[in-house]
Amino acid sequence: MEKTIKEKFLEDGYVIIDVLTEQEVKDFREVMDALLSPKVKAADTKKHSASFQHLGDEIADFGREARQYYFHLLTKPGTEPIHHAFHHPVMLKAVEEIIGPNLIVNNASILAANEGTSYSLGWHRDIIQIPQDEIEDWLFSPERFHNSVQINLPLVDENSLWVVPGSHNRPNTEAENAAFAGSKHYAPIGAEMPGGIAVPLKAGQAVLYNNNLIHRGYTEVMKVPRRTLHMGYHSAAYPPTWHFYLLNGDLLTEDYLQTLSPTMRRMMEEYLECRRQYPNMSDTWKKEYNFPAVAEQ
Repeated sequence: MEKTIKEKFLEDGYVIIDVLTEQEVKDFREVMDALLSPKVKAADTKKHSASFQHLGDEIADFGREARQYYFHLLTKPGTEPIHHAFHHPVMLKAVEEIIGPNLIVNNASILAANEGTSYSLGWHRDIIQIPQDEIEDWLFSPERFHNSVQINLPLVDENSLWVVPGSHNRPNTEAENAAFAGSKHYAPIGAEMPGGIAVPLKAGQAVLYNNNLIHRGYTEVMKVPRRTLHMGYHSAAYPPTWHFYLLNGDLLTEDYLQTLSPTMRRMMEEYLECRRQYPNMSDTWKKEYNFPAVAEQ
């Protein structure tokens, strides 16, 4: 019997699904290229190391350097034409199957680069928000419910995501620790990670993955421009993880919310309500936050 989306996700830490039709891929490409001004080309072609992506880039800067860009959306005026990607019914249905109902969007971005770009981001788990001396092995156990799903949805065929299947619900092995070279955040660029495999995707396919999965971004040389929608969700039925705090809630002003579609405005208001309910990111990696029943005993 074929495994369900949830079973594959829980076992491997990721799952690939078909999301967009050919027409939807074409439509989203047109919107994204209109946002990114793809005619701008870098004056230099030297290889640039990946920027600290969580800070986000400015859309007006796209193409000025020969590197991958990471653009935060939803908090950027002018990006409204592509917001409907983040409430696509096929996507939301799959995420709900994995983690539960009443989804809160907590990341909505574009990963983009021009043809000929080399891209390399060190192997990591998405725990950069957690101080290294507070990262404990129980965070990566099957007993802890990880209330977050991260997604790459490319609009062109791509092969930039690499993963270590099954690494999401266990601590690092000795060989993996050696590859991380003493860091709990990022392995050195170019480090070989035991068990790492590429995740090739067709345009319109999505890979849904657990943020705790050991993964990296890597493309030796992009043969076509990268155009990928990147997003994250958690279920309001459970407390959020540290990934919830990626969006800058201060930018979601009343004036800005009025510019959004009714659906996206509702989603952002739900995000802000969750932010009020869980104001402290530093609580999210505490044991009593993740295992409240044990804390009450």
